[in-house]
Amino acid sequence: MTIRTPLAALLGLALMSAGTPVLAQAQQIPADANKALWCAAAFTLVEPQARAAGQTAAADNFLSYAKTLNAQSQASLTKAGFTDDQIKTQSGAYTSKVAQELNPGGKPEFSVVACTELVDPSKAAAMQPTPPAPAKSK
Repeated sequence: MTIRTPLAALLGLALMSAGTPVLAQAQQIPADANKALWCAAAFTLVEPQARAAGQTAAADNFLSYAKTLNAQSQASLTKAGFTDDQIKTQSGAYTSKVAQELNPGGKPEFSVVACTELVDPSKAAAMQPTPPAPAKSK
């Protein structure tokens, strides 16, 4: 399955209503939870577009990745002392934040490869462009 170009296009097309999320919290969000929350939201946002475009395998992967990353972020936030209500609030705030970043003109905090790496390192490695072979000297 090739998801390089379609995924990039889908990420660019992920449009949702955008508000200004309040991510400030009494506790600091751990870096691993930040990345997992962000990537889970991104995969959740692009999954319906992939499905609508007939890319069922990609959509299934995005859904699976989002579930895994949501569980990882919840575990990390729980360990950091966040309550269930605070975790739900953060999840909603990240959905809004990521939707803004995926809109045209937005600047995504993480790349598709970086997010995929969290749940499927071999697939992420396959998404990396192959560097050209060095020129042979004569």
